[in-house]
Amino acid sequence: MIQFLLKEKLIACASIDKNNISYNLREEAFSEEVYDVITALSKASLFNAIVAAVETKIGAETPINSTPIVGSNRLFDHTIKAIPI
Repeated sequence: MIQFLLKEKLIACASIDKNNISYNLREEAFSEEVYDVITALSKASLFNAIVAAVETKIGAETPINSTPIVGSNRLFDHTIKAIPI
């Protein structure tokens, strides 16, 4: 999936966190779920295209969210501006 998104220039870079454990409290019961999480860097204007690509390749039941960058240091800002997507 990552290679496809990179080749389509929908993301600039990505990392995979295998066996990411998510903890929740549901109806007073503790639950633990394990996921493989892809974290990718992209532009907000490409979000709908990314969702469409993931749903087509993997399925509509794939959870996807977007987290805006509300602040960063100089090094991160330079890294973002250097990525051509």
